[in-house]
Parts: sequence; structure tokens; C-alpha cells
Amino acid sequence: MRHSKLLLTTSLFVFSSAAFGQHLVSFGVKGGIGLTDAFSDTTNTNSTANSAVRFFSDSKDYVVGPTVELKLPLGFSVEADALYRPLSLATQSGLSASTLTTIGSTRVTTWEFPVLAKFRLPIPLAKPYVDAGPSFRHVGQLGDHLSSAGFAVGGGVEFHLPFVRVSPEIRYTRWAGDSSSSTGGVFASSNLNQAELLVGFSF
Repeated sequence: MRHSKLLLTTSLFVFSSAAFGQHLVSFGVKGGIGLTDAFSDTTNTNSTANSAVRFFSDSKDYVVGPTVELKLPLGFSVEADALYRPLSLATQSGLSASTLTTIGSTRVTTWEFPVLAKFRLPIPLAKPYVDAGPSFRHVGQLGDHLSSAGFAVGGGVEFHLPFVRVSPEIRYTRWAGDSSSSTGGVFASSNLNQAELLVGFSF
């Protein structure tokens, strides 16, 4: 029994060393900018109270976070990201839709966790690739009604440089519908169609 445990431990160590030695697992960082607004431009009017409130995105959002990838045979791999993305939310209010004035702008904290299956074409130097998979999102209190799950697809090109791989990519995410309740008291509608330009650096 003792020899079996020793053999198993040795085998796992050798396999892990070989895997890392052949660069089957890579780590890096990914960052970029949103190409679409995070929130839909919506104006809610209340004729009884004689008031109107508008929610919209007043700037594009940046995206940044770590990434890890496990390479598989035949050009396939699995990538997992943890992307910090603060969503820009602006609010206007007035007596009507034609008399709105800005009363505030804030950032809604979100973390996105896409888990993507990736396929690279076997082309030297510059390798085109496509990826797809589920994406999960953790949202701060001000946006706790926003969708927490969606599906992402993307494509890009991977360039091999000395000591680093650079991967520019266009990624599209379709989020599920928002919840009808919010503990933060903000009911801005999210843009369920999200596109972003990302650049990854892996080692």
C-alpha cells in the first residue's frame, strides 16, 4: 500500500511537471474596452407624479483581469477568465422627457467569468481562433437586478512573440433577461447584447 501511494505521488508529479514543461497550462492577463453601452437608454415617465427619469451609459467601460488556459490535443483548449468591468450608469430627471437634467453618474461593479472552449487553426506565427461558452457575472448592489448568466462567442488571432503570446479578440456576449427586483433601488435596463475588444497577454 505504501509503495502504491509512493508510485501514485511520483506519477502525478511527473505528469504535472511534463504538462507545465510542455506549456499545456498558461497564465496571463486580458484587457480591453466595451464596444457597446452597458445600459439601454430608457426614460421612465410618471404622469401622476409629473416626473421623468432617464437611465443611460455616459461612457464606454474598460475590462481587465487574469486568464488561464488549458491546452488540449488537435488545436483545442479551454480558457477561463475573471474580468473586472465597472459599468457606467448616468441618471437624469425632470418634470418631463424634454426637461431632463443630469443628477448623477456612478459605476456599477461587475465581475465576469467566461469559460470558453477554443479552437486554433494550425497556421504558423499567426493563429486565427474562435471560442464559445457560458459566461457568469457577479454584480454589485446597485445593479443586483442585472442578468447573472449569458453565452459568449468570439474570434481573434494569436501572435507568438518572444516570451509572450498576444491575442487580440472581438467577443460578443448575450445576457439573459434582467430580474424584476432590485435591493439597490435602481432599475436601469441592461443592454443584453454586449460586444468588446479584448487583448490577451499569455506566458
